[in-house]
Amino acid sequence: MSERGARQAMIDAAERIVAEEGIASMTLNGVQLAANQANKSAAKYHFGSREGLLEAIVEARMAPVDARRQELLDDLENLGQPVTLRQAVEALVRPLAAETLGRPGSRYARFIVNALTDPTLGRILPKHLNAESYRQVHRLMVELNTASCSGALRRANNVVVFAMAVLATHEGRARSPVETEEVVSDLIDSCVAVLEAPNSSTTSKSEEVLP
Repeated sequence: MSERGARQAMIDAAERIVAEEGIASMTLNGVQLAANQANKSAAKYHFGSREGLLEAIVEARMAPVDARRQELLDDLENLGQPVTLRQAVEALVRPLAAETLGRPGSRYARFIVNALTDPTLGRILPKHLNAESYRQVHRLMVELNTASCSGALRRANNVVVFAMAVLATHEGRARSPVETEEVVSDLIDSCVAVLEAPNSSTTSKSEEVLP
């Protein structure tokens, strides 16, 4: 196996362990065994540390999501019309769905859901969520939803978590392309409904972008 192939095999194995057993179960030695790496220092060589391996998983999965999202945003900009709330939600959800429900063998949505409360990932995820495409979509969801003040920011943050949880629930299940599209469309409808719901918040928009 080439070095590149070995690195990818360990990323896939680590994602699977975290998704199925929890982040506490992931060790460098366990990942090497799961990825059939005979070299006992393979994970250390490629990633440096357990945290480095976790960061590599997020980088590997978020890079295509960011690229797809940027393409959607560029297409919307080229239309020369104001972006709607639904279009903003679609730009959030569809790239994530393509990398999870649309990628055979994906466990990334389940990986993220398992990792959301872990302090290590709490330091890693913000670096990738700071991608301009994500920040632009998040900003649009804050500005265009019907809640006022800090309620708008909370709703946008909640929608991000909700979207990942729903994708995690459906990830790995056998479905036809039509059924997958139904899941994604319904998720988009649900997110828009959350953002458009009546509100009673009157405090200021002062919270930080998730997480």
